[in-house]
Parts: sequence; C-alpha cells; structure tokens
Amino acid sequence: WTTAGAQIQVFMKMALQENKAKSSQNNNFNAIRVPFSLEMVKNNPSNLNINCGSNPGLCGKTALQLLDAFIDRAAERGLLIMLDNHRITPGGGISELWYNNEYPESQVISLWQWNVFAIDLKNEPHDSASWGNSNAATDWNKAAERIINSLSSFPGLFFVEGIEWGNRLENVAQFPINTGNASLNNRVIYSPHCYGPSVYDRPEFNTQDFPNNLDGIYMAKYGFIVNQTGHPVVVGEWGGRAEVGSRDMAWNQWYVEWLRSKCITNNLLIILEYTIHIYQFYWCLNPNSADTGGLLEDDWLTPTPRKINLTNRAQPNPTKFQPQNGQICITAGAFPEAHCRVGGGQVTTGAPGSTTTTVHAGATSTTTKAPTTTVHAGPTTSPPGPSTTTTVVQGENGSPVKQYTLRISNGSPSTVCSVQFKPNASIKDKWNLEEVSSGLYRTPSWMTIAPRPVSDQA
Repeated sequence: WTTAGAQIQVFMKMALQENKAKSSQNNNFNAIRVPFSLEMVKNNPSNLNINCGSNPGLCGKTALQLLDAFIDRAAERGLLIMLDNHRITPGGGISELWYNNEYPESQVISLWQWNVFAIDLKNEPHDSASWGNSNAATDWNKAAERIINSLSSFPGLFFVEGIEWGNRLENVAQFPINTGNASLNNRVIYSPHCYGPSVYDRPEFNTQDFPNNLDGIYMAKYGFIVNQTGHPVVVGEWGGRAEVGSRDMAWNQWYVEWLRSKCITNNLLIILEYTIHIYQFYWCLNPNSADTGGLLEDDWLTPTPRKINLTNRAQPNPTKFQPQNGQICITAGAFPEAHCRVGGGQVTTGAPGSTTTTVHAGATSTTTKAPTTTVHAGPTTSPPGPSTTTTVVQGENGSPVKQYTLRISNGSPSTVCSVQFKPNASIKDKWNLEEVSSGLYRTPSWMTIAPRPVSDQA
C-alpha cells in the first residue's frame, strides 16, 4: 500500500499526460477514486515534489490546489472523481476507526469540502470497528449516518464500506444505513473491498473447490444487498497481481464473472436524473502497490494488458461523459448481462413494420406505437407523440428495403451527446450510425441533442 499523498501524486502524473488520459477513456474507465489523508487536508502542505520543468503550471501550488487542478483536468477528459478518506496520516497505517484523539469525528466531518460526484467516507474500517446499534464509539454504520446528515448539502453519492477491511456488510440486512432522510438514503452506495490470494491468502483460497466455493461466502457478506435492499453495490477496491496461471489470476477471472452473474455490475446510480453505470473501482493505477501492482507497468506509462482485459470484461460499456460547449454530455452505458434488471429503462422489440421498437435511454415510460422507432433520451413522463413512419425504398437489386427514421427526443434537463439502441432488424446501410457491438448502434458522436428538441436520424 502506498501513502495517500503518493496516490494523489500518481493520479496527477497520469492526468497530466494527454495521451494516457485518452487511453483511460478508450479502456472503458469513467471514474477515478482518489485517496487522501486527513492530515494533508488539515495542513495543506506546499513543499511538494513537483518537476517544475515538466509542469510549470503546478509549480508552487499547495496540495489542495494540486488536487483541485487534478479534479478539473479529469473533468476535461470525461472522468468522474470520487474522493476517498483513505488514512488519517499519510505515513501511518489505515486506522481501525474513522477518528482518533487528534482527529475527532467533528473535525473529520469539517475537512470534507469538495464538490465531486461521490465521497468514500472511510477507507476499510477494521478490528474494533463494528456494525450494529450498541456502541456509538465503534458502530461504523451509525457514524456513517451522522456524517452523511452533517454533509447533507453535498449533492453527490455517499459510499459506505463494510467492516473487516471493507468487505463485511452482512449486518446491512438488520441495520441498513438510515439517515432519517429519504433523499440522503437514496444516495447511499454500499462499497465492499475484495481481494484474492496475492493480498491475503485466506483459507477459502486453498480448498479443492476453489474458486467456486466463494459464491456462498460473498453472497453472505454483500451479494444479497442489491436484491434485498434495492441499494447499489459498487466494489470500491478489487485487483491483485493476477499473474498468468496463478491462483490470484483464477480468483480475478472468477470474481469478474461472479459479479456479472449476480448483477452487481448493474448498479443504477442516478446523477442529474441519468442512470450511470459504474461497476467498480480497480486497485490501483500505480505499479508500486506492493501486494497488487497496478494497471501500469513499472515505467508508469504502459498499461498492463492482462489487467485491462479483466476490467474491460467486467464492464465493457460504462456510461461515458464528455464536456462540450460548457455542458456535460452523457452517453448511456449498457448492462453486460441480459438477465439483469434494467432499472427505470425498458427495451421492447417487435417485427419492423408491425410493432414498434422502442428504446429508452435512462428512466423513461414505456410506449408502443406502430410502425415507428422512437428513442427517448433521459427521463420523461410520456413520449412527445408519434415519430416518423417507415419508408419503403428500392434496394440495390431492386428489392424493397424498409428505411427507418429515428426520432430522438431529449426529455432531460441536460444535453445528450449520443444515444445507443438495438433494432430488431438487420441494418444494411448504417449510414452515420456507429456500431458499438454486434447489433448495438449509437448515434454519431458529433450529434448533440439539447433538452426537449427532436432530432431525426434516417
């Protein structure tokens, strides 16, 4: 484990390299979890190790100014930021509880000051940390409720980890996070941490039925939460060395498939009335994490292919963000498993010319109109009337070919950059559509849809 301060420097180094930032987007990353220490926030040091020749704009800045610059630079590249209260002091270990004598709970709360999409309230509570309703000094769930209520003006998401180094959340069944405020409760995300043999060689990794024996263990710890409580589960840390042929690689490969099969990949995070697909946070970017290594090789530049393959398999189509003309354009993500619940949105298909293919991007109502194809982007109460009719044109060999026009209406309050849809018919000439995967298409990236207007795409 590297220190929180070193982590921030690592992420800053990555963000300041344009080609690497683009690479992060190309490899399906849409968010970064940035660890920090409470001591860094309190003292805001300025004697930082900055290469002024390579980064003249950062020379002389304080730690918090550097963090602000990083957040802004990440936003320019469509990367969301979650800040992680990782440690109390940068050089010490991870504390058992969320406070100590030097940093009481009141001060911990006062040090939160950023406007980002999410905050991770405490990294890996363990040992004396408990989850229940019996001891205010150790019950992490009750502390999380107090912290969230104290930060009620924060508009983003609250990530709450489990106890036992983040991975035990079984007591959520009896003691779910309840702030007494429905709006705040709806923004609570349970965030377990989970690792394989390269981090800690647990007994369950050494049985004859490994890794299939892990299903019951992980279901009991946190796999039940989505279906039982309706709250999303976003894995806040997972990863490992994942060397080819190792037990750790076997764990990593199994874990990805387990998350997909249990629909834990299908987290519905509603931000600005959009459904955001953020599956997990992989630990970590930098290569000098002793027990896991990183997504980058030791040169701090080259992505590690075997790990990129794992993360791409975990979530091949996350939500994408793109700043454009002073607005943030959102391209809806896609669920990797067809059997998983699609919250808020629904896709109904039928034979072209007889029933409608209606594709809903985001939380929309269901409608059936024939013989048209309608795409609704963003939350609407009812679609804005019929779209265009199907046209029969002459194909290359003289045979009739049906030409469809998509009428796209944006019922959201923000500009949409593009919309994905899957027609129930083969497309002979996709014209300006982009094919995301087999049978899944996206409107062109240059086409933006302002709130409320309608755009036709033949």
